[in-house]
Amino acid sequence: MRAPLSLLLPCFLFACSDYEIKPDEDEPGEPLEETGDPECPPQIPDCNDSEEPEDTEVEVVDPGDCDIKLADPGTVEIAEECEGSGSSGTVTDPFNLTIEMSYTSAGSGAIVMPAVGNLNDDNGDGRVDETDIPDIVFTTWQGNTLVALNGADGSEIFEVSGYNGQGGVTIADVDSDGEPEIVAFTTANNIAAVNNAGVAKWKSATFGVMSYPQPTVADLDADGKPEVIGDIGVVNGEDGSTVATLTGITNSWRTPIAADLDQDGKQEIILGNRVFSATGALLWSNSGTGAGNFSAVADVDGDPGGEVFFVSGNQLFLHDDDGTLIRATTIPGSNPGPPSVADFDGDGEIEIAIPANTTISLWKIDGTKVWQMPMQDSSGLAGCSGYDMDGDGAYEVLFADEDALRMYDGATGAILYENYTHSSGTVWEYPVIADVDQDGSAEIVIASNVYSGAGVKGVTVFGHAGDGWPQSGPTWGTHDFAVTNLNPDGSVPIVPEASWQKYNVFRARPSVDDPSAADLTVSYDDLCVADCNNGPIKISFQVANKGAVDVEAGTPWAFYKVDGETVTLVKTGTLDAIAAGTAAQGFAIELVPGDIGVNGFLMTVDDDGAGGSLHSECDEENNTVVWIDRICS
Repeated sequence: MRAPLSLLLPCFLFACSDYEIKPDEDEPGEPLEETGDPECPPQIPDCNDSEEPEDTEVEVVDPGDCDIKLADPGTVEIAEECEGSGSSGTVTDPFNLTIEMSYTSAGSGAIVMPAVGNLNDDNGDGRVDETDIPDIVFTTWQGNTLVALNGADGSEIFEVSGYNGQGGVTIADVDSDGEPEIVAFTTANNIAAVNNAGVAKWKSATFGVMSYPQPTVADLDADGKPEVIGDIGVVNGEDGSTVATLTGITNSWRTPIAADLDQDGKQEIILGNRVFSATGALLWSNSGTGAGNFSAVADVDGDPGGEVFFVSGNQLFLHDDDGTLIRATTIPGSNPGPPSVADFDGDGEIEIAIPANTTISLWKIDGTKVWQMPMQDSSGLAGCSGYDMDGDGAYEVLFADEDALRMYDGATGAILYENYTHSSGTVWEYPVIADVDQDGSAEIVIASNVYSGAGVKGVTVFGHAGDGWPQSGPTWGTHDFAVTNLNPDGSVPIVPEASWQKYNVFRARPSVDDPSAADLTVSYDDLCVADCNNGPIKISFQVANKGAVDVEAGTPWAFYKVDGETVTLVKTGTLDAIAAGTAAQGFAIELVPGDIGVNGFLMTVDDDGAGGSLHSECDEENNTVVWIDRICS
């Protein structure tokens, strides 16, 4: 994903940049190497070259002699920033699970998602961060207590009364003091920030009766001071004072999401079927009136903004970041729960998994159903999540219904694992994935309850019975988990990196939170003009992958003419596969003189000409080569 060309063009025309600009110093045909800052061409006023620029007019040859050189394939150095933590690779017997820890509640169990984060300085280094042992926090239904457990052994850190057992929790450093707090709801409907000893640091005003309230935390206005969104109440993270009250929401079941959908530097709040500004003003709404109206944010069109999925009744809605309805699709069931977004079938494109009272289904972003499987979730409130459990590059769908924890094959819906050490009335819980004991392998944490009768009550941690699953991050601190919305140490980012641009997952996580990535670059190689009036004009290019991930065949490229500040698409095509650390065989395109603008041309890779791209690269700013010069007099 890249910035639109309309935003980049002024940089090309009026300032020097790191883009390769008419690199005629290099010998054509040599393997691509990293280039330094280009010399500034004379057309760029901001440059201060003291030497008289050379005449770069291309010599016209006879049409029959217009041969073009193609660069030979070669190797390039992989950029260090493209080498992530990697993954653990394929897992042997991945669906052989063991129960690593279980905690039985004195109440009737938990009906909320267990939050995982760090509350204490376990390693004694003077900081509370992601290097400590994670803790698991939840409220108990009917018991109305707030419980914190050590993630490694399940020992109880504290259990305190007076907290709404129907309300969810978030772990985040809401007051920026370097130690994460727990956000929870009191039985009197206050939002509260609780420290690592179970003592409330502050309690907000009440916001009326909140049914099954859920919280999240974000620095909405990017001022360095986090806000807490507790259902309809938005409060200051330092002292709990009221910032805004979100109005007009009629959906009984809802959970907040914070995200900068339009990339203006301030985050929006999604709650129910409504989207609010950072100050609580209504921006736009979804028309769904059925049960639910749970949301997920993702990228479906390759532009910088985030698109929003809503599930409501028997409908899946997809909206652009400005509220424009893109698509409405009828889905099975009538009470959909919070969905999960990830590449579940390993095809390089995201899908959305939706649980809905009697069925769980997977959908392409164009509204095509991939699969549907039966399950039992009478309330329709439980959510699902995603993780690549077997290390094959495709996410599995994780879901716990009234009877069992299950893992579904993302591509087919086949049940890969089920365990009946579970019972639930399926309210606000869904499986979370985190390395809760810091052993280098992910674990699955689920909440169970006796809402519908006898069964299991409390929290259970499942692990791999062998060498371990792919390594995950150690925290999962909030219901609207999207990897980047909270930092691993629990701090709240002032301007979070858009999750849909980096990972494009929601209620899911990559096997590591710092994965390796591809990095495509393009260079001009050779140019031949047969006739300045009629052409042809032939130009050759070479594309390299300086990233640590192979790129499959089919990556698009786009060639544009440049006239002043106007960029016009001329031609598109696709590339062959390019392995990590290699430069591909050069290729040539044939043009006519009218295809070259007054100010030259641009060639961009991973660009389909309509603003779309296929890859999330470690450097999205080096995909373009620019020629700003005359070709013929």
